[in-house]
Amino acid sequence: MQVVIPAAGFAKRMRPLSLTKPKSLIPVAGKPIIGHILDQIGDLTERIILVVGENGHGIVEYVRNRGYDVDYVVQRKEEMLGLGYAINLTREKVNFDEPLLIILGDTPFRMDLRGAMQGGDFIAVKSVDNPKRFGVVRIEGGYVVDMVEKPEVPPSNLAIVGIYYFTDVPLLYDALNHIIRSDIRTKGEYQLTDAMKVMIAKGWKVKAVEVEEWLDCGTLDQTIISQRKLLEWNSHYREREGSLIVPPVYIHDTAVIEGSIVGPNVHVGEGAVVRNSIVRNSIIDRGSTVEDVILDNSLIGEEAKVKGSARKVRISDHSDVS
Repeated sequence: MQVVIPAAGFAKRMRPLSLTKPKSLIPVAGKPIIGHILDQIGDLTERIILVVGENGHGIVEYVRNRGYDVDYVVQRKEEMLGLGYAINLTREKVNFDEPLLIILGDTPFRMDLRGAMQGGDFIAVKSVDNPKRFGVVRIEGGYVVDMVEKPEVPPSNLAIVGIYYFTDVPLLYDALNHIIRSDIRTKGEYQLTDAMKVMIAKGWKVKAVEVEEWLDCGTLDQTIISQRKLLEWNSHYREREGSLIVPPVYIHDTAVIEGSIVGPNVHVGEGAVVRNSIVRNSIIDRGSTVEDVILDNSLIGEEAKVKGSARKVRISDHSDVS
């Protein structure tokens, strides 16, 4: 089995953090977003094929350092033409004789992937309260028969979460080639859902499998909300004399915490310093310094500095706010 992870998007809704690093490498609850995804993949495969942007070599390095055999393609700015187009770029990298798992590189989740794959081809879904905001599936006789993007009248409340399993890999890439050659687009882009509709029309049988958890990291606000759930699985800290730690938190052992209250729902990265401050519902990346400040709902980039007064701060790497 092989895994393709598309991780090339610009993540405009994650700015300013995404100005200096890919969205998949933004730290949340102790590790980059893509790290939580790799936790779910585990030892299901040794080989991962990445689709990264022109600034995505850090993603390749991170996944390799996790012990995987990594191949990758670079999706250039002018090639940002939809998920279907991105997957098609991996055509020369995949083995057409092996099953293929596709997982979007920016959405942490929890599910039994091994068990789901034993049931054959699947599209992962999650029951949602407002399916009009998502792509949703229509099911008949236990199988997916259609997919609709942000429907006015949803055929179900099962939103597509971005995890797909294919045993007939040639059929998938034939369908991708068809929609691109025929210029079949939805909202101006070549969509994987349109390719899967072609596959269904050709007799492809695919089930919908519901995930246990699907965590949205699509915006900075939603990332902080999702971090609280991720900290249930990846909390880590040790007590610091003279400071109060309020879990759930992730505080790297090399971080310096002095005279502060940290938590709940806080990530403090490697080598960061929090001094004489109150920090809650926030992400402080490695090497940053926070001093004499009250922070809530804030994201501090790598090697940044924040000092003085109460505030909500969203700054990118190497910034200075004082």
